[in-house]
Amino acid sequence: MTMPPPNTPFGRETGGVSDLPPPLPPRTSSPTVAKATQDSGQDRSVDRLLDLAGRWYRPIIEKDGWLAIAYLLGSAVVAPMLFAVMATFGSLVFGLMFIVIGLLLVAPFFEFTRYLVRAETWLAGIAGHQIEHRQFRPRNGAGFGGAFSALTDSTRWRFAGFVALNAVMAPVLAAVGLLPVSFVTDVLFSGGADKGNFPVGWLSWVLGPARVPVAILAIGAAPRVAVALAGAKADFHRWCIGDDRLAAAEQRVETLSTQRDDILDAVANERRRIERNLHDGVQQQLVAIGLDLGMAVNHLDDDPAVARQLIVSAREKVQGSIGELRQLGRGLHPAILEDRGIDAALSAVIANSPIPISVHVEPDLVLATGVAETVYLIANEAVANVLKHAKARVASIHVTSIGDNVRVTIHDDGIGGASPNGGSGLAGIRARVNGADGVLTITSPVGGPTTITAEVPRNA
Repeated sequence: MTMPPPNTPFGRETGGVSDLPPPLPPRTSSPTVAKATQDSGQDRSVDRLLDLAGRWYRPIIEKDGWLAIAYLLGSAVVAPMLFAVMATFGSLVFGLMFIVIGLLLVAPFFEFTRYLVRAETWLAGIAGHQIEHRQFRPRNGAGFGGAFSALTDSTRWRFAGFVALNAVMAPVLAAVGLLPVSFVTDVLFSGGADKGNFPVGWLSWVLGPARVPVAILAIGAAPRVAVALAGAKADFHRWCIGDDRLAAAEQRVETLSTQRDDILDAVANERRRIERNLHDGVQQQLVAIGLDLGMAVNHLDDDPAVARQLIVSAREKVQGSIGELRQLGRGLHPAILEDRGIDAALSAVIANSPIPISVHVEPDLVLATGVAETVYLIANEAVANVLKHAKARVASIHVTSIGDNVRVTIHDDGIGGASPNGGSGLAGIRARVNGADGVLTITSPVGGPTTITAEVPRNA
């Protein structure tokens, strides 16, 4: 057996040279590829820097920073003036306290202070800070009792204290909030050479050559600082005289409790009304129908004419019962309201009215289902009261939109004298309006006419 020659694959050899491919040269980086990679890394770095710069300086072109600066500047100018006016009026009022005139001017002084605060609140609104004021405690009359209640109202003193504190705070916050702007202006226009211009000139002198890059960075910081300090100032404003959230929540709980009691009373009255109507109306009709049919059966053989009359009477009573059941159903949940809308539903309410009642619904009025049902039930109950008690010759229903609310007005030319606090019908209307956070107004002098106006939110 012959072994293959060494250093030859499988012993094959041609002309003393192996037929294997020559070995690959060692890998080396291409100058072109290396340069492209380096350029790509530099491009990414440049893009990153440009993105950071865009983010940093973007607030300059946004309105929030400029509005905050306007708020700080305006308040710095107005606040001392408001305090000066209040102090002048206050010195006059409290200087005359030893005589009657000073006591009579106490309440007007605090009212005047509230108007002064509104100017500051308007400035805060420019920067997008909406502040709801606390409500003054009602005064006990207009004389000495009213002056004493005004002097003992902590909310009135909070307003006066805010005007005094704001006269100091507003200029300080404006100076701090506009410090980046002042620094940039000093570096650009005077080169930071005036060391006596404190604090921006002194700051430029301390920074030395570094003041230029710091000023460049301060351009982007200026709107951020102004927005932050404007927000802090508005928070202080809100804390001093803004609506007390805890008190508002307690008031809301009390209101909801009252509304719940009203609704429960209205539901109980509605149940009693339905029970009474069923007992006095439909139930009696059904008993009469049963009697008529029973007698008709007894006379069917010996006197068919009488039996026929009894059957006709029973049929008429059935139709009357159906009408009463439909009337009760309208007071619960009208199907026509969902099918054809509020205009058709109200037209159905007055369809069988013994007096002319007109219905006017604002064209293209769109109401949520709950709001439409509330409006319908208010009008339905009001019309029932008109037909039962008003002795009116004519009446009308108007449904219109008023801003974010919908208003339903029922007017009649009857005898009037409807008590806003009396009658289950008016109590039911009031409960429905209160349950929708609405407002009910009843005008009914003796002798008439009567106007019931209910205004409820359209998104209730």
